[in-house]
Amino acid sequence: MLVALYALLTLIALWRMTTFYAFDLLTLGVLPLLFGILTRAQWTRVVLFFYVGLQTLGLAAMSTTAIIAYQITPNDVNLTFQGYNIPLIPLWLLLTTLIGFQWWVGLSTVTRTYLVGAKAEQKT
Repeated sequence: MLVALYALLTLIALWRMTTFYAFDLLTLGVLPLLFGILTRAQWTRVVLFFYVGLQTLGLAAMSTTAIIAYQITPNDVNLTFQGYNIPLIPLWLLLTTLIGFQWWVGLSTVTRTYLVGAKAEQKT
C-alpha cells in the first residue's frame, strides 16, 4: 500500500516538475523515499519521518495562513487551479487524511518489520 501511494506521488511529482518547473523539497523528496522503500534501505524510516513531518508542517502553515486570511477578508480566500475553484474544507480533509495515513503507516510495526527484514536478509 505504501509503495503504491509513493509511486502515485512520484508520478504526480514528475508531472509537477515537468509542467510547472517546480523543483522543491516537497516535490523532489518523494524520489529518494520511493527508492528507499523499494530497496528496503536502512535510512528509509528516517527519510519517511522527515518527509511526512515536512508535509505536516507545510499543511499546518498553509491552514493557519488560510484561517487568518479568512478572518480578514472572507471573500478573497479561494483556491483556483486551471480555472476550477477548489473548495478548501474538503481539500483540507483530504490532505489531513493523507498525511494521517502516512504517519499511521510510518509508525506501524508492519513497516518496521518490512524494513528490518531487509537487514536480516542481507546478513544471511
